[in-house]
Amino acid sequence: MNRPTPITGITWYTPSPGTLLEGRDGRASILFDGIPIPLENADFKALAGAEPDYDMVGRGIYSALRTNPDCSCNTIYATWLRDAYPHLLAELASHILMLDHKEVDVSYLDRKINYMKVMFLLEPDNAGLAAEIGAACLDRGLRMSSLLQCTVMLYRAEKYLEMAVDKTPDDLNVRLRYAEVQYLLGRYENASRIWGELRPLIERPESERLLLRTERILAGKFPKIPPVDYLEAIGVAFACFQSGDVEECAAILADVLDDQVFIEDFPMPEVWHHLGLCYQNLAMPKNAAECFTEALNRDPGYDDARKSLDALAG
Repeated sequence: MNRPTPITGITWYTPSPGTLLEGRDGRASILFDGIPIPLENADFKALAGAEPDYDMVGRGIYSALRTNPDCSCNTIYATWLRDAYPHLLAELASHILMLDHKEVDVSYLDRKINYMKVMFLLEPDNAGLAAEIGAACLDRGLRMSSLLQCTVMLYRAEKYLEMAVDKTPDDLNVRLRYAEVQYLLGRYENASRIWGELRPLIERPESERLLLRTERILAGKFPKIPPVDYLEAIGVAFACFQSGDVEECAAILADVLDDQVFIEDFPMPEVWHHLGLCYQNLAMPKNAAECFTEALNRDPGYDDARKSLDALAG
């Protein structure tokens, strides 16, 4: 047995060999057989030498899986949740549905991904679930507020979307997302091949955009480094800006924006706006105004850039 995965708020407890836990008036039972049990810290402290009860074990399993569905013994815990705590599994499913029906920030998106991964432990052949996890990971990886985790999230997206493509090769949306991930990871030939296969099935103007990207790839015109590396560099730059290192932020963003192919594919007005803020802090108002204007060229409705430009002029 591998060492249990450290999880914040969880203490691992190893019950006596052969311990049988029963609950729900005898309708549910778990034979632990030496498997470590995740317990919430408060429940562990309350044991006082006794074995954990049914509710304690349920809370611990539920917390551990929601926090880290990739923890050791995860499939066993998910099975216990399904067989002995169906009400908790139903609650998890209801949370997923709730998160599906509203705009969520990064922290809520992380929860949604974790909750779906728990369900996937119980349904590893569910192509639709794999596709949803992959799509959520792609969304998470491209969020401007968390680009520092872009690489990790895109590789996770690739993993789940590849599973979905294998099981449902005719699903257009899944293959498009998979191709996008391939492009972002710098696997340009894979992306262009998939786009070429799918383009006749896609309506304009999206088909025209994919044709343009495919033609650029075939002509050898693609970003100097994989887009994911630029995206993570932008995340580093934003972190520098937040810590007050505007010179380093400006240097990184200027380097990113020097790649014309990348910025053509990813207009990202936020990058131009941040570079403008850097120049403003460095007492370079002309350069700042040019960047704010460039941000507005890419997104005329970008209020932050409009306000920054107006403040600079006024």
